[in-house]
Amino acid sequence: MFEIFKSYQFNQEKASAYGFIENEGVWTYSLQILDGAFVMKVSTSTDKVSFQVFDQETGDLYPQVHMESMRGTFVGTVRQACLEILYQIRKACFDVQDFICPQTKRIMDQIQEKYGNQLEYLWEKSPDTAVLRHGGNQKWYAVLMRIPWDKLEKGREGLVEAINLKHDQVADLLSQKGIYPAFHMNKRYWLSLALDDSLQDEEVIELIERSWNLTVKK
Repeated sequence: MFEIFKSYQFNQEKASAYGFIENEGVWTYSLQILDGAFVMKVSTSTDKVSFQVFDQETGDLYPQVHMESMRGTFVGTVRQACLEILYQIRKACFDVQDFICPQTKRIMDQIQEKYGNQLEYLWEKSPDTAVLRHGGNQKWYAVLMRIPWDKLEKGREGLVEAINLKHDQVADLLSQKGIYPAFHMNKRYWLSLALDDSLQDEEVIELIERSWNLTVKK
């Protein structure tokens, strides 16, 4: 679960307002989950987030939530409740780390303002890849990646932040500077934009809106 905090930075001021309490550099927050059946205690320091779950009635630790071998329906329900709390805490108490491309931060700020979505880093083995998705149907409308330039342009060196977006006229756009066949996704329905100011912010936002509209239906 903790991979969701990769590429995020803990904001002490926001955490304090949320209800975290600091003690010797460790910030903790406790709350009841699953209608009060359990107590979840979240702890975070500069570089680590952890949590424990306790049975509300007995006070006993419920370690099964961290045991990968435990696959039952009940423990799955507890894990899902914990994950939802962690996402809420990340949204309220963490900031996205700095991006390598100035345009990326500008675009992400506009997305947050317009759609209220934050980047979700879902894969431990791909900590530089995140998705933006609808709150309702959970479908992705954008995938942000930090990748080598030569994944988009052969022979080009260095890293770039690119965003994959869905579009219904992909072939018509590939001749434009800064627009490429989708990296690691279906190239018929998706395309990649380099967030290196090849395109104006307004153009990027317009393409994001198109992708948002194409993926909004259930």
